[in-house]
Amino acid sequence: MTTQNHRTEARGPLLGLKVLDVGQLVAGPMIGTYLADWGADVVKIEQPRVGDPIRKLGSHSGAPLWWKINGRGKRSIALDLHEQNDRDVLLTLVRSADIFIENFTPGTMERWGLDYPTLRSINPRLIMLRVSGFGQTGPNRTSRAFGRIAQSFSGFSSVNGFADRPPIHPGIPVGDYFGALTGTAAVLAACLEREQSGEGQEIDLALYEACFRLMELMTATFDQEGRVIGREGTSNTYVAPVGTWKTADGKWFSLTASTQPVAERLLQTVGGAELAADDRFTSNSLRVANREELDAILASWVSSHTTAELTRICDDSDVAYCVEYDAADIFSDAHYQARGAIETVQDPVYGPMRMPAVVPRFSRTPGSIRWTGEELDASRDEVLSDPCWKNGTP
Repeated sequence: MTTQNHRTEARGPLLGLKVLDVGQLVAGPMIGTYLADWGADVVKIEQPRVGDPIRKLGSHSGAPLWWKINGRGKRSIALDLHEQNDRDVLLTLVRSADIFIENFTPGTMERWGLDYPTLRSINPRLIMLRVSGFGQTGPNRTSRAFGRIAQSFSGFSSVNGFADRPPIHPGIPVGDYFGALTGTAAVLAACLEREQSGEGQEIDLALYEACFRLMELMTATFDQEGRVIGREGTSNTYVAPVGTWKTADGKWFSLTASTQPVAERLLQTVGGAELAADDRFTSNSLRVANREELDAILASWVSSHTTAELTRICDDSDVAYCVEYDAADIFSDAHYQARGAIETVQDPVYGPMRMPAVVPRFSRTPGSIRWTGEELDASRDEVLSDPCWKNGTP
C-alpha cells in the first residue's frame, strides 16, 4: 500500500505548466525537480516494482535519501513502457503535457513508438527534451554514459586535480547537474518561443556538450595559442593569487584575487607595502608567471594563523576568502540560517528532513517544496482522474 506525503499548496512562476518526467537517475529528473520547485505540475513516470534507480542510491543502508530530495514535488506513476497498455496511458497524458523529459539511450523511445513525431502528432504544442550522454546523433550516440563520462569526454576532468596525479572527479555527478541546468533553461526558452509560434519542438541535449560549454577558456587558449591547459591543483591558469592552504588549526582556507584591487589589498595584508610593490607581483600576468613564489608566501602566511585569526584579518582587509565547508559546517552556519538556504520538509517516513531550499528567490512568485519524494506509484489514481491531465488540453 502506498502513502502520500502531506502536501502544501503549489506556488511559483510556473503554475499551470504540466510536465512528464520520464527520465531516471539525475540529469533528466533534476530538470523536473527544478520545474516542480517553481510550481509546475510534474508527473514522474517510473518502472513498476523498482522505480527510478536513484531510489536505491546515496545511502548504503537502503534508505531512499537521495530520492527524497530529487523526487520532491513530483507525483509518481508506475508505467512499464515496454508494454503497449502502459504506453497508451502515457500517450493519454501526453495530450495534456507542456513538457516531456526523457534521458534514455538514443533509439529507446523510437523502439517504444514514443519518438517526437509520434508525440507531436498527438500534441503539436509539446516540448520534448531528450537528454543523453553524447546526443541523438554522431558515432557515439548509443554509447553508455553517465555524468562522470560526460565530464571526461568534455575535457572538464582534464583541468581538475594535480598535474602529477589522475584527473579528479568531484564526489557528486556535476556533469549531470550541468546538464540539468542547461536543460531547464532550454525547456523554458522553448516555452517562451511557443508563445509566439504556437508550436512545440524537440530539444537534443548532450551532457558532454553542457560540460564542454563551460570550457570556453580551455578551447580559446588551445585554438589561439596552441596551449593545452592542464591540472594545476588548487590554482588555475588565469588568476594569481588563488589557492587553498592549511591553517594553523588544521582547516583548509581558500583565497582568490580575481581583480587588481583585491589582489593589492591581499598582498598588503600578507606582506605590507613591500610585498604589494614587489616587481614580481604588480600585475596579474606577473603574478601568474611567478605563481610558485607567491603561493609559497601565501602558504606560509596561512599556516601561521588560526582559522579565526584569518577570518578576522580578511574581513578587516576586504579580501575574498572562505573556509572550506563540509555538510556539518553548512548546517551550523549563521548565513545559511539567515537566508533560509536549508529548508525543513516533513516526510512520512523520516519526519523532518532538511534539504537545500528552492533557488533562486522570486520576489512575487516564490517557489516551494510541496513534499518529499513520494512512494512509487503513490499518485496513480489522483493523476489519472485529474481533469487537468484527463481532458487532453495542454
